[in-house]
Amino acid sequence: MVRLGAGESFQAGEERRRKILETAGKRATTTRASAGVHKKSKGSGSSDAAMPASRMRPERAAAAAGDATVEDTDVLDCGVCFLPLKPPIFQCDEGHVVCSLCRDKLAPAGKCHVCSIAMRNYHRCYAMERLVESVRVPCPNAAHGCDARPVYYDQHVHCQTCPHTPHRCPDKDCSFLGSTDALLDHFTSAHGWPPTTEISAFETCSIPLYDGFNFILTDCADDDDHFTTTTTTTSSSRYLFLLNMTRQPLGRSITVHFIGKELPSEGLRCVLSYSRVFYDPRDRHKFLGSHSLRSEINVECMDLSSGLPNPDDCFQFVMPDSVLGNINKKDTIQVEVFISIISLE
Repeated sequence: MVRLGAGESFQAGEERRRKILETAGKRATTTRASAGVHKKSKGSGSSDAAMPASRMRPERAAAAAGDATVEDTDVLDCGVCFLPLKPPIFQCDEGHVVCSLCRDKLAPAGKCHVCSIAMRNYHRCYAMERLVESVRVPCPNAAHGCDARPVYYDQHVHCQTCPHTPHRCPDKDCSFLGSTDALLDHFTSAHGWPPTTEISAFETCSIPLYDGFNFILTDCADDDDHFTTTTTTTSSSRYLFLLNMTRQPLGRSITVHFIGKELPSEGLRCVLSYSRVFYDPRDRHKFLGSHSLRSEINVECMDLSSGLPNPDDCFQFVMPDSVLGNINKKDTIQVEVFISIISLE
């Protein structure tokens, strides 16, 4: 989008937008012309050095052009909704461009939003489509190890699934911020927390839990044969969970948290199970009874900037002392964990 200056009309802003596009086109032509002519190396049989960039193969043309800078990204946005333009893109006879959704919204008016030309004269702007397809930007998480360069109009989608998205340490007195891999190293090196347990989604695993923080890294692949029409995922992903086990007056409780960004298209479920069989202490072969506990928890992502939420405000998996028996503070409790990812689309 083009920001309007003081006292500037919308039409004037659109004209300024057109001039920016024309200037950018001239600069691009000049850059390609200068970049496409090189001194031919002695003994080299390649003719690419003297070939204009426009006639080179795409990968060589990109190398010839080198790094380019878009001084005003507003020209890459729709003039109506101000969102990044993406194909299909339309323009009126005067060159005012809009995205396909805004073109449909403007249809009832029957004219261009700037110059009032009849809507029937809107047509595809293939040149602009090629331009927006060629503009790539570095991922905002580049400092945390991401080397992806998504298309400008697709950068928001990439950021939603970027595996290098930084997360905060769950310790309320720690300000560490890093990617999932950096965070896992930080847990053991800086805090001495138990090693992270790696499991696969849709598989039941028996995991030893300590008092305090326990971390589980769950892998969910595209080709997981456990997926069904109601239990699916759209991409290969890793999910980091925190199981916080605390002592209560009559036992212990476990709360489950997902460390990551909100997943609008996916739901996370965690099933915790604990069982124990009792025998007569005077006759080990005499069965007395058994306890079996099971809870299914809907796991939500959490903001760690202010520390962990109060356990009383969370769903808790409670294990009474009468079931646990005489377990020392340093002893672990063996709990079965089953994690599933459910598509909400």
